Amino acid sequence: MINSIINFLKSLFIKDTKFRVVDDAGVDIETGKYVGDDIAKALGHMDENGEFITEIQEEKEEMSKFDEIIEVVLEHEGGYVNDPKDPGGETNFGIAKRSHPDVDIKNLTKEGAKEIYKEVYWDKNKVESLPENLWHIYFDMCVNQGKSRAVKIIQRAVNGKGGSLTVDGGMGPMTIAAIGKSRVELDRVRAYRVKYYADLVTKKPDLERFYFGWFKRALEV
Repeated sequence: MINSIINFLKSLFIKDTKFRVVDDAGVDIETGKYVGDDIAKALGHMDENGEFITEIQEEKEEMSKFDEIIEVVLEHEGGYVNDPKDPGGETNFGIAKRSHPDVDIKNLTKEGAKEIYKEVYWDKNKVESLPENLWHIYFDMCVNQGKSRAVKIIQRAVNGKGGSLTVDGGMGPMTIAAIGKSRVELDRVRAYRVKYYADLVTKKPDLERFYFGWFKRALEV
């Protein structure tokens, strides 16, 4: 029975014009070659180095994308700040007391901040529903400007490329579909982000002291 299953799978996934008879150990009876790895690779369970890919490894690969991005975000956000002229108010690792009144901001650890970012800013804002090349900038905008403004910036970028989205700040099915269909470029989103900062400083000149830092951040993400 197992031989029949293996050979059936090989006929579906392995490009080989020669029919092979395989024993229970996965060895080609005619050549003596072990062919089980070929099946595993074809099914996506083994990498090119012959290492089996487990569900845990796949989860780690997904997490590594967040871990990589969050390190850059944390570098931009810095440590503890309580500047009365900063719109964010008291913050630590970019986590603001105004948005998280139940968090002990002053004593917040880096790992604690990461947990908040993953749950509240990454998962809740549907970062992975966007094309992967926009994950970092969208996540960074959600952190720095808020989810609604972040979505509006992307919506305007899509419309600037011929889209017809209502700029409402909602990351719903229509917006997600339009982003994918338009293939809006990272540089275009970045340009509209810089425009937002410039417009903000024009309306509120007191914030100009933060403009150069915002500008540099927008270009680096």
